Amino acid sequence: MGELKNLREQQESIVARAKEVNRKIYLAGLGAYSKVEGTSGELFDKYAEAGATELGEAAAGKPKALLAGRGLLKAAGELVESAPEKRKELYQRFLETGRKERGEKAEATSEYLLASIGAVLTAREESQKLFNDLVSAGEQRA
Repeated sequence: MGELKNLREQQESIVARAKEVNRKIYLAGLGAYSKVEGTSGELFDKYAEAGATELGEAAAGKPKALLAGRGLLKAAGELVESAPEKRKELYQRFLETGRKERGEKAEATSEYLLASIGAVLTAREESQKLFNDLVSAGEQRA
């Protein structure tokens, strides 16, 4: 009889955990929608302003969508130009995270392995932060 009770408790625990995970996933989706809804207009305005600045006097009378497209192209160009430096910074961040994780063993570990360990740990940490932020935003909207 005790085994059946244990099985029943395990089943109830699994069901409760599944419900909680499902609730968090729903809230994260709601939070993502809220964040997109809140920032899309701001980004559009920012890109339109950048496009108007880029075109100068020629921007007068141009549709806002055209100006936003021009601003987006400018921002994309700047991103492409800064990509090599950002990639180096990210690699160094991964390397440092890998070194911290390996501790004393870091000296005997390949640099690429340290960076790989750091990348995995960073991705895990950042994804958890993002998920928690989205759940929080979803709770506020719900």
